[in-house]
Amino acid sequence: MKEQRKPYLKEVVPFYPNHLVTEVAVALAVLGAIFLLAGLFPGELGPPANMVMTPSHIAPEWYFLWIFGLLKILPQFLGLMIPVLLFLAVLLLPWLDRSNYLKAKGSPWVIISTEVLLIILVILTYVGLE
Repeated sequence: MKEQRKPYLKEVVPFYPNHLVTEVAVALAVLGAIFLLAGLFPGELGPPANMVMTPSHIAPEWYFLWIFGLLKILPQFLGLMIPVLLFLAVLLLPWLDRSNYLKAKGSPWVIISTEVLLIILVILTYVGLE
């Protein structure tokens, strides 16, 4: 008995190497077109940056405003070292907290220091806005 072929089944083409070669060829063609257009129509960047003077209209994003406010208040080196020390303190907090409680309500100093830190960050953000 001869097996009948179903009309809705198509010939199966393997992904490797047939489909992969066409995908790589199309990707290289698109990349070549981008490089060609970038070479023919280069983008203008404007005048070179002045390394000595920062323009006054530049402002950081909202999540960096507290660092900007810190730099307004403190000298530059100290204003850059405090965020690094805060990051290290948060990173080392599991080793610094030696209490047996797993929840924060068991260690009141963690709650108080977090609230103080958040209040300081809000104040520094406000200073950074001005």
